[in-house]
Amino acid sequence: MRWRIGAVTVTKIVELEVTGGSRFILPQASPEAILPIEWLQPDFADERGRLKMSIHALLVETPSRRIIVDTCLGNDKENRRIPTWNKLQTSFLRDLGVAGYARDTIDTVVCTHLHVDHVGWNTMLVNGSWVPTFPNARYLMGRVEFEHWTRQHEREDMAVVLADSVAPVRDAGLVDLVETIIASAKRCASWLRRATRPGMSACALHPMARRG
Repeated sequence: MRWRIGAVTVTKIVELEVTGGSRFILPQASPEAILPIEWLQPDFADERGRLKMSIHALLVETPSRRIIVDTCLGNDKENRRIPTWNKLQTSFLRDLGVAGYARDTIDTVVCTHLHVDHVGWNTMLVNGSWVPTFPNARYLMGRVEFEHWTRQHEREDMAVVLADSVAPVRDAGLVDLVETIIASAKRCASWLRRATRPGMSACALHPMARRG
């Protein structure tokens, strides 16, 4: 799936997708409620009115930048709370390359928040060590959230994610902690807002999008 937004191209790279099972976060999204919303099919719901849940990254390409927004779950990761998310072996990096975005051509990684399914491909396992997947990129993380998770030790699941998907890029000197508002490209603005995570980031692109 790809959108054109002025001079910017946004490409969706899917790591995992399942159909159904979304009622735990969207309890009112019954088939009866979904089916009348025709534009949801076929990309976001099936013919039975079941929503598609996707773990994916967005590639934002401007005339001068190649930005990946969120990096999904990653391969080889362990000690995840959801059993099927452990020791994954997906084709994510290959799919990224097929779409025209070799990992060494990415210059910016935007982590909207540091949850397990948003930072996994920050790193990859090489000879038993976690190394940055995008060695030529700056990794942008919200300072508020970064400091929140690194100062508290009550969430063991977050400690594991920080250890294998955040600390290695920080130790490599690739992390930039961002404040309230940053400009990552012309007509692209990121801001930190309170949402599902302290200091979560979002991005707005203008003008009106065209999907193609």
